[in-house]
Amino acid sequence: MTTTFTEEERQKIAQKLAGLSYRKARKEIRKMDNKANLKFWRNGAKTGEIHTTYELPTLGLKISLVEIGQANPIEEGKRLKKEYFYTEARVEPLAKPPAPQRRRD
Repeated sequence: MTTTFTEEERQKIAQKLAGLSYRKARKEIRKMDNKANLKFWRNGAKTGEIHTTYELPTLGLKISLVEIGQANPIEEGKRLKKEYFYTEARVEPLAKPPAPQRRRD
């Protein structure tokens, strides 16, 4: 059974997650719903933003943690090191319930 959240409640969750570090926000998401599914990890399909997306089927939410990546030169510009900076969290309702997943026991 999924729960429905109003826009205000979703914004409140997003603000709470945005106030945390990236690692603590990931832990908090997994605490919110023990059936949380990691859908995408550092997906860079959108220009300038990197998304880590979780689906929370019990709560009926999709949460995206947004990071910005920056490349810095290492050793006189021969190599680049990528650094990620956590900027915000986006909370949306799930478009449709996820398909049931089979578990191998």
